Amino acid sequence: MKYGITLIMLMSALLLATPSTQAADTYMVLRVSTPLIASGAMAVRLGEFSSQLRPALQAEAGVGGGRLAIGYDNVGTKRVGYGLKAALLHTWLEPLEVDRDQTFLGLEAELSVGRLLLNVGGFRRVSAGDDDWIASAGLGFIF
Repeated sequence: MKYGITLIMLMSALLLATPSTQAADTYMVLRVSTPLIASGAMAVRLGEFSSQLRPALQAEAGVGGGRLAIGYDNVGTKRVGYGLKAALLHTWLEPLEVDRDQTFLGLEAELSVGRLLLNVGGFRRVSAGDDDWIASAGLGFIF
């Protein structure tokens, strides 16, 4: 529960730091990754449309688990984009190389080239389980 409160506090700080919360744009990603296997994500970027870094909120669900992320990105807005996000990841069903029903908190970096999106991250377990640290990597397509 305390991690949910931390995520809400981070989201609130991000919203307060955004000059214009009325304007936003969204994008979707279909991705193959570890540990989520195959997943779909929906992201909302806050602020006026531009190719500069903007605050972003992202939710993702897949075969092996789900992820909630908050950070800054400009992926998919120009030839090359990037982003950095704090993420809460929870595993279910049959995740790759990780036990199910575990929760992790970590950082992820994203790089987009056109509509192709690469991501890598490191996560620390915050719930009961066997895996203390995990790495995440994925390849996706932005819609």
